[in-house]
Amino acid sequence: MTPEEFKELVRSRTDIVQLIGETIALQPQQGGRVFKGLCPFHEDHNPSFTVNPERQTYKCWVCSEGGDCYSFVMKQDAMAFPEALAFLAKRAHLEMPRSQRRGPTEAPEKPKLYDVLAWAQEEFHNCLLTSSLAERARQYLKSRGFVQSTISRCKFGYSPDDREWLMNRARGKFDADLLFRARLITERTNGSGYKDKFVDRVLFPIHDERGHTVAFGGRILPDNPWKDAPKYLNSDESPVFHKSRLVFGLTWAREAIKKTQTVLVMEGYTDCIKAQQAGLLNVVATLGTALTESHVTLLKRLARTVVLVYDGDKAGKDATERAIFKFLAQDVDLRVLTLPEGLDPDEFLTEHGVAAMERLVETAPDVGEYELRLLISRYGVDTVEARRRVLDGMLELLVMSPGIMGTDKEKLLISWLPLRLRLPEEDVRKRLSELRSQKKNPASRPSERKVSAIESTGEAERNVRRRSILSLQQTQSKDDQLESELLQLLFTSPDMIDVVRCEIGTDDFKNEVLRDLLTVCFDLADEGWPPSFDRVLSHWECPDMKGLIVWLDEQARERDLAKRLAQDAAAAGGTDQPEGLVRQVLDKLKWRRTRDLHQASQTSLIERPQETQKLTDETRELLLKAAQFHRQRAAKTT
Repeated sequence: MTPEEFKELVRSRTDIVQLIGETIALQPQQGGRVFKGLCPFHEDHNPSFTVNPERQTYKCWVCSEGGDCYSFVMKQDAMAFPEALAFLAKRAHLEMPRSQRRGPTEAPEKPKLYDVLAWAQEEFHNCLLTSSLAERARQYLKSRGFVQSTISRCKFGYSPDDREWLMNRARGKFDADLLFRARLITERTNGSGYKDKFVDRVLFPIHDERGHTVAFGGRILPDNPWKDAPKYLNSDESPVFHKSRLVFGLTWAREAIKKTQTVLVMEGYTDCIKAQQAGLLNVVATLGTALTESHVTLLKRLARTVVLVYDGDKAGKDATERAIFKFLAQDVDLRVLTLPEGLDPDEFLTEHGVAAMERLVETAPDVGEYELRLLISRYGVDTVEARRRVLDGMLELLVMSPGIMGTDKEKLLISWLPLRLRLPEEDVRKRLSELRSQKKNPASRPSERKVSAIESTGEAERNVRRRSILSLQQTQSKDDQLESELLQLLFTSPDMIDVVRCEIGTDDFKNEVLRDLLTVCFDLADEGWPPSFDRVLSHWECPDMKGLIVWLDEQARERDLAKRLAQDAAAAGGTDQPEGLVRQVLDKLKWRRTRDLHQASQTSLIERPQETQKLTDETRELLLKAAQFHRQRAAKTT
């Protein structure tokens, strides 16, 4: 099997709807012919991202990102093509051909990290279930109320009180360098080698959006003698683990979130697991870090309503306040559930049950109402001064969220506040303007992206090409339109490639990017393959080029080129000569070639010095070509 054939096999075995549905919520449209969702590649407020299961492609009609399964994985998971190929092949249960395999030093990094982390998860889990060393860990989990079904489903594990336990089990399977890059071991402080990262800890596996094990959270056992050891310890960040981008528990909560279109966000992973164990399934948690913009973007792709369920103590309220700013400018229904003072979600569920928690979720106020209640409880509304202080607190939300400026959400708040605080709307708008003026900071103003001085030449060139590719999908010159049209015709009817190449060559294309596409079409024909959409798409490893090919194909479908070509073929009566639309495009390209040659001849004649302009053979030939051009032009206009 050739590399090209294997790439196409992997693509054909990958359900792109299922693949993309692992990271964003997709809704079927047109009876399942296409699926729509919020684009993961830009700040999308209205679903502009479409997935076509028939073509196995995706396209965003706002930011112009598009492509196939390879380009999605490369973009979404920051993989190079070899990594994406290895990942998708494994996902499709296909073994990489020998010709596609690389040496140990060249092997794609991320798939190998996924492998070693999955292995470590099983080692820790089996230790917890069967080893005598884990008896204390089993008793601890039982005391915390974790049942066996949860332990098995979530793959809880235990790392014994031995600084080389995992390293010893890895001998002959994985080298120390790989364990280190997976953040399973750390360097000893004296520089004498490595030691296990987690020692005498119950381990909670952490998964990415696709369900890969990427890290662990470790809880030290209560009777551990190391007094200075932190109670909770997470894996350090790695090439596959970025805690600011992940939420805990999504692997188990995804279906419930999709069904309810609501996600509950808690602070700790033990709260999250206990909530799911109790039957509250649409729950996730942050990983010991404050809620980030990446978290917000991820959550709003999955659900229409986000409910923050933080502890009822001061720390929980402070975390809620910080989170509000992240969500305010986002197109998402944010609600805040305040638990009774002193209770965390686990304690509340234990004392009151799931039904009580669900009632609190149903009545949780939206972010504006929550903040207003909080400020009123702090300042009151009995005096004009108190109402002003409440107003300033509410307007501070808008000032600290510049993305909300001019949005419908801002307009609603500005019209709602005067009614609640018995203040003129004009005063509210004036005060907002004053506060924004006070907060102005030149450093925070948007500025054009500047290419770093240390940016490599290769990276700079790739960025230039990427911009060229994207610009083709947004603003096209007449020349670009003509060349794009021929490619669309070829993708629609690849069998016409021989007819096309008899009349034009790659030099007839002016746009470098489109010329590269035409060259691939000709190369495929040389190898005996019609340049179909699927084959051209599979040829390219560059995700931006894949996106352009998908865009060209979509354009062809919007113009219904297949039907128009069929009509032209019927009118031609079975001849091999191109008719109708194809004939028009080829003639335009050939005429453009003739026109450009004439312009070059004109320039050559004009640039000759007057004194040396004798009627040489060369000059005579240029004049004859000019005369021929004018005859052709006259014939075209009659």
